[in-house]
This record gives sequence, structure tokens and C-alpha cells, in this order.
Amino acid sequence: MEQPTDYEQFDTNDFIADDHFLQWVKFPTAASDAFWNTWIAAHPHKQAQTAAARAFILGLQFKEELPSQLMINASLERNLDRITAWEQQQQPLIIKEKGPRKIWWWAAAAVVVGSMALIGRQLLLPAPPAKVAYAGLANGVRTIWLPDSSKVILNANASVSFHANWAANGEREVWLEGEAFFDIKPAATQAFVVHSGNLDIDVLGTTFNVKKDTAFTNVTLNTGKIKVRFNELPEHPLLLAPGDFVQYSAKKNKITKKKVNADLYAVWKEEGSQLQNVTLQEMAGYIEDIYGYQVRISTAELARTKLSGGLRVKDEKLLLETLSFALNVKIERDGDTLFIRPKK
Repeated sequence: MEQPTDYEQFDTNDFIADDHFLQWVKFPTAASDAFWNTWIAAHPHKQAQTAAARAFILGLQFKEELPSQLMINASLERNLDRITAWEQQQQPLIIKEKGPRKIWWWAAAAVVVGSMALIGRQLLLPAPPAKVAYAGLANGVRTIWLPDSSKVILNANASVSFHANWAANGEREVWLEGEAFFDIKPAATQAFVVHSGNLDIDVLGTTFNVKKDTAFTNVTLNTGKIKVRFNELPEHPLLLAPGDFVQYSAKKNKITKKKVNADLYAVWKEEGSQLQNVTLQEMAGYIEDIYGYQVRISTAELARTKLSGGLRVKDEKLLLETLSFALNVKIERDGDTLFIRPKK
């Protein structure tokens, strides 16, 4: 379906009313994701309007109206009339039992009143805030815009969920499965929290990478500041500065913190992303953190060898093949250990 060409002139209300935009928000596809994410990235001055329109569409709910007192009284009167009519039909059987009959009549009336009161209370209860979820693509990355115009880039097979209307909910919270890169807009009145596995991340305006799998949850900070809180070790929150890497092992209930090349840990988010002067030793640390190997480099000189250019890290096999070709080295696996040696 052909897309309109005048989105540049749209405001929030125009986006809400646009069929193409509405279809993308409610039923996103790979094609609509590609179009709208590209368009929004190319028109950053429209991010606030599109984010507000998305939040409005995702937060739409049917309005629940409480019954008026007149409606309640009319319903009560109808039920009492039915009870009276039934009593009159049964009069030959119960006319000598005036006491019990009177008690039963008022008890029935009380049941009706109680039922209407219960309905009123149920309608008065606030509806739970609407929540939306997005799944990453099976092969490739997907960009998601949050209600505050913050950006999340999902790696393959990752997923993220959050409340549709942050203004009404009063909180900015995101739940993550898998790996994602976050670019968070600062907000003076609202904190931002990412929940991933057994840890929570308190965020200001910043960029960072989170990867959760069955064995570990990794957090790498690129810019700004974040605080990482651990559910099983609440007495050990960590404040991270740019370049800090934290890994939490749920099985061992262990925290590891170190300095890394943060750009390397987020290189997956852009196809053909360029790296500058990354040492083989840094690559070895990345392989250990992401894939769980122990890496042994045969010589210190080889460990200091630097790589520059595009690096493809879609999967373990492709990464190792790229390193082997680029550095003319042999990479051999023995159990959980990788040995890297120069080719003879």
C-alpha cells in the first residue's frame, strides 16, 4: 500500500488519524517497521509527535460508565415488582407464613441492593494499565520507540514490554528478555527502570547495552550513568560509569565488574558498524563474556594486535571466522577453551 508523502506536515492528531500509522502501531510488520523507523530516524523533530500518537493509540480503552442512581432505583423497583408478583402467585401456599414471607421479601430486596452495589464498586475499580510488547525479528535488529521518545534496539529474538501510557501510569518501566541497546531520554520528574532477569537498572539520560540469557545477564554502559540493583544481592548495588561492564551469574549468584570497550559490546546493533583499534585481547574478553569460553592467546604480541573496520558478530561461528581471516590466526576449541595461535 502506497504511503502518503506529506507526513512532514503532520502533528500528533494527524498521526493518530492516519490509517497507515494506526495499522503500524496496532499490527506492526517487518515492512511497516522498516518504513516508520526509517522515517522517524530521518525526522527527529517529529519524534515527540509520533511517540505521543503511539502512546495515545496504545492507551485507548473503552470508557466505562457507572450506573446513575436513577438507573439503580429503576432496576431495584423492577426486581421488587417481580418478587411481589411471584409472591402473589404463590400466596395460597405461603399466606399462613407471614413472618418468614416478610423476612424473605426483604432479604431478596437486600440481595438486589447488594448486587447493584457490588457492580458499582467493580466499575469504580481502576482498570489495570494497558501493556504492550514487541518481539525482535528472527534474523536482524528492530528499533522500538518508547512513549517518551526513548529508543530501544532489539537484537534477534529479544522482546520488550512496557505500559502504553507513561504519563497516566506515572512510571517509566521496561521489561526485557534477550539483548537490547537503550538510548534513554532524560526526564526530570520520572525515573527510568529496566527489569531484566534478576536485576533492575535505574537510568538517567544515557545509552547502554543489556544482554540476558539463561546463564548470565550482562550490562555495558556507553554514556551517562546507571545504577544496577540485584534482586538476590540487594546490599550490593553498583554505580556504573562509561566503559563499565557488569555480569551477573544467577546460578552462582556472583557479580563481575570490569572495564571494557563499550562500543564493541553494542556493535551488533548496526550492520557494518566500524570499530577502531580494537585489540585481540579486547576481542578475547568479549568472546568470554558473550559466549562463555576461556580464551588463551599464544603470545603477548599477538594479544596486542589491533583490528579496525567492520566486524560482524551475528553469531559465534561468523565472529570466529572473521577473526581468523582478518588476523591470519588459527582458532581451535578444546572443551570450553579457545586457543588462538598464528597460522604457520
